[in-house]
Amino acid sequence: MPELPEVETVRRGLAPHVVGGFIDDIQVGDSKILQVEPHRLIEQIRGQKILGLTRRGKYLIFELERHYLIFHFGMTGQLTFRDPNRSDSEGFKRHPVTGLQRTLQHAPDRHTHLQIHLRQGGSMLFRDIRKFGKVFLIEKGEVSVFFERLGMEPWTPDYNLKAFLQKFGNRKLAIKSLLLDQSFVAGVGNIYADEALFAAGIHPARKVRSLRKTEKESLFEAILQVLKRGIEHGGTSFRDFVNSDGDKGNNQEELQVYGRKGESCHRCGTLIQRIVISQRSSSFCPACQPRGGRSRAGKAPI
Repeated sequence: MPELPEVETVRRGLAPHVVGGFIDDIQVGDSKILQVEPHRLIEQIRGQKILGLTRRGKYLIFELERHYLIFHFGMTGQLTFRDPNRSDSEGFKRHPVTGLQRTLQHAPDRHTHLQIHLRQGGSMLFRDIRKFGKVFLIEKGEVSVFFERLGMEPWTPDYNLKAFLQKFGNRKLAIKSLLLDQSFVAGVGNIYADEALFAAGIHPARKVRSLRKTEKESLFEAILQVLKRGIEHGGTSFRDFVNSDGDKGNNQEELQVYGRKGESCHRCGTLIQRIVISQRSSSFCPACQPRGGRSRAGKAPI
């Protein structure tokens, strides 16, 4: 599932192509992804100018003149830009830097459920194999209510150590479960929760109430570090995530624990283990993240 770094990667790629442009036409495939009637979406956003493109947690936000058009990618959602100046055949050339093959520059397929064509040329294509993604149309005055349940946004004044520490309380749930709660820190999902806990040297099943203040402080910094690294490497691609050009990210090569069950820890050589917490897979190093809270291998590097 795309998390904060993946959505931010898409935002950065799309912004130069779409901000300042006007929506010319809209085509809807499977309307299951729409949280608004298709005819209303088309009538309301056609002709509107895209004033800005921002992000809140895992949500991508198009600011229009009278509305906000908001995307949530679900598990397999992809939002790409089809450049009218690049032929379809070019979509299968290898990227000069990553060497990865583009696959989405060609014509829309049966998994493309929304096409937004711009007046100046080019189209945005929303493709979602499993159809868990969602598209919302929100009135300008209602956007604060829409996001009111989301937690702290990294790299904003709201994300500060004092507020972070206050949110822990005396809860009995596992720290991994808390990190997956979007009302805690917005944008952190399974991948970056595992990576942040490794960086902070905290076992994912540790109860929130058992964490020492120093461990919470380490986690506060670790979250920012792993998210930043994810953005710098273009997001994490195992199967479905691609950026706005249809290219895969490279952050999967940087992961320390997530998806590495049975492999050696890059730091201490211990085999990575996996457990299930709150019905979600959790990967960790038992030496760098001992259940008792005292790492035998020392603090894991951020």
